[in-house]
Amino acid sequence: MALTGLEIFKMTPKKNCKECGFPTCMAFAMKVASGAAAIEKCPHISAEAKDKLAEATAPLMRTVRIGAGDAEKTLGGETVMFRHEKTFVSKTLFAVQFSDALSADVVAQKMENIRKVDYVRIGEQMHVELVAVKYAGNRERYL
Repeated sequence: MALTGLEIFKMTPKKNCKECGFPTCMAFAMKVASGAAAIEKCPHISAEAKDKLAEATAPLMRTVRIGAGDAEKTLGGETVMFRHEKTFVSKTLFAVQFSDALSADVVAQKMENIRKVDYVRIGEQMHVELVAVKYAGNRERYL
């Protein structure tokens, strides 16, 4: 649940030192609550308050990274549940799942169909980027 500016203000040191770039701790707290400033900008805030705020401002959806290097894909990590609230930051990825119990011909047909899914929508290239193989007992076949 998002914290209000007043709840965040109660966790600040209330020094009004201006080191964070804001005239008062209340102004700073309001900016943190709106997402316009990071709590780390306050040099005097306690570690306990940082931990509480980090937990309260954590993304609603955890970030999941799949792959490595240039092939790494990121899912989640969104700070909103609905696009109209702000915006989604991670690109939507198309994924296909099939079982390792399928015959080689069926797998080949599915792979061919995967390659056919490729189009542009609203200026963005859409194609299958992830394939999940559901384990059904034939582990060695795909390793």
